[in-house]
Amino acid sequence: MCSGTLLPLFASITIRPERNTMARGSFSGKQAQRATEIYHRKYGHVQVDDRMTYLFEVLYPENRIVVDYGDREDLVLLAVIETKSGIEQPLPEIGFPIVKRYDGIEDFAELLSHQEKNREGFVVRFQSGQRVKLKFEEYTRLHKLLTGISPLRIWDVLRDNHNLEQILDCVPDEYYTLVRKIETDLRSKFAEIEQETKSHMASMPDFENRKDQASYVSQSKYPGIAFAMLDGKAYADRIWRMLRPTDTGTFLTAE
Repeated sequence: MCSGTLLPLFASITIRPERNTMARGSFSGKQAQRATEIYHRKYGHVQVDDRMTYLFEVLYPENRIVVDYGDREDLVLLAVIETKSGIEQPLPEIGFPIVKRYDGIEDFAELLSHQEKNREGFVVRFQSGQRVKLKFEEYTRLHKLLTGISPLRIWDVLRDNHNLEQILDCVPDEYYTLVRKIETDLRSKFAEIEQETKSHMASMPDFENRKDQASYVSQSKYPGIAFAMLDGKAYADRIWRMLRPTDTGTFLTAE
C-alpha cells in the first residue's frame, strides 16, 4: 500500500498487488512533477483527510499517447483508501473531478458494446476491490501503431545503456510485466555469457607467447568476446549483438 495521505505525484494509477503498491509511477518523473504542479495550482484549497490515501489520474496535453483530452490539465480522483487499513472508501465530493461510474452493468460483453471514440476503455471494479481494465479495440490498435513496443526496441534500449523507464512511461499497464520479463531475460543472458567467458579467461595458464594464448582463447564458447577481454577491448556490444531478438514485431495486439 502506498504511504502518505495524498498521491498527486502519481501519473497513472493501477492496482498492482504483486508489488504491494497502488501505482507504477515515479515520485520524481516528469508526469509526477506535472501532477504535483496541477494539484497545488488547482486544488491546494481542497480539504483532505490525513487518514486517507487519494489516488488520481493526471491529464495534460503533453502526456497524450492515444486519447485526446484537448487542452485539459486536471487530476481525476479514482479511489480513496484508508491508509492504515487498506480499505477503500466511497469517493467524496470535496472538489476534485471524480471518475465517471457505470453502475448496473453485469457482464463484460455489455460493457464492450459501449465502445466510444477517443476513449481508452473501462476499469471494472469487483466487490473485493480488485480492478481489471477492458480496453476498446480501436484504442488498442492505435496504441500499437503509436508506441511500437517490441522485444527489439527493449533490446535496443538496453544495448545502448539507456533507461528503460522511457519505454515503461508509455506501456499500457497490462504489458508492464511482459516488458520487465523481456528486460530480465536479456540481462540474465548477458550476465551468463559474460561470466562464462570471464571464468574461461581466469583459468588461462600463464602463456609466454600470443600463439598459445590465442589457441586457449579460441577454445572458449564465445571466442570473439574472449579475445576482446584478452586485448582489453570493450566487449558489451558483442554480447548484445548475440542477444538481438529475431522477433521484430510489436507485442501490443488486440485480444
